[in-house]
Amino acid sequence: MSDPATQRLGLTGWMLTQLGRWIIPGLLALNRWVVRGEEFLTEARAGDRPVLVGFWHGRLLYAAWHLRSYGTTTLVSHSWDGEIIARILRGWGLSTIRGSSRRGSETALRRMMRAMEQPQTLMAITMDGPIGPARIAKPGSLALATKKNAVLIPMSGSASRNWTFSKSWDQFQLPKPFGRIVIQFGPPITIEPGMDEAAVAHLMGERVTALEQETDAVAASMV
Repeated sequence: MSDPATQRLGLTGWMLTQLGRWIIPGLLALNRWVVRGEEFLTEARAGDRPVLVGFWHGRLLYAAWHLRSYGTTTLVSHSWDGEIIARILRGWGLSTIRGSSRRGSETALRRMMRAMEQPQTLMAITMDGPIGPARIAKPGSLALATKKNAVLIPMSGSASRNWTFSKSWDQFQLPKPFGRIVIQFGPPITIEPGMDEAAVAHLMGERVTALEQETDAVAASMV
């Protein structure tokens, strides 16, 4: 259950929620999408294991919009802005679990654990969210997914025309219309014997950062 304090969004919160539900989908729809490596996700979904897709918080829009048709569940914080994001994502058709490393973490992890006991679960997480540091993967959700024998798939996205909020902690990207949006999935992470939680998080972070650089380069070539 959400913290009651997060329900009092005020006029600013309401306006941002409406922006996310109606204006941002328009911006996303006014771009041509190029999706690469989706066979990795398709193959993982065809198996009998849950799947966790990880990406950086700054590329949340691209990942959430593309994954909305997969019956995706995602983790969102209990903060004021987390409430806005949760309402937007639910409006797009995603399911949300509320909690973060700072608030509601135990409840969130229990709900994630129950969800990942179902073999067809697709979980999507911003590995550095909700407050950073940017592009540093936190081990908690990844460790849980590993214990549940989930397939870990890295993902990133970029837009050829975008506004980048350089002063935000995550350098959040918002696409401009009439460009190209590039989505890239990577092959599943191979977890070697003896790898601990920190090593898995580090490896996943390296793969997502490499995909981010790749999608940035591909998108830039399409300007």
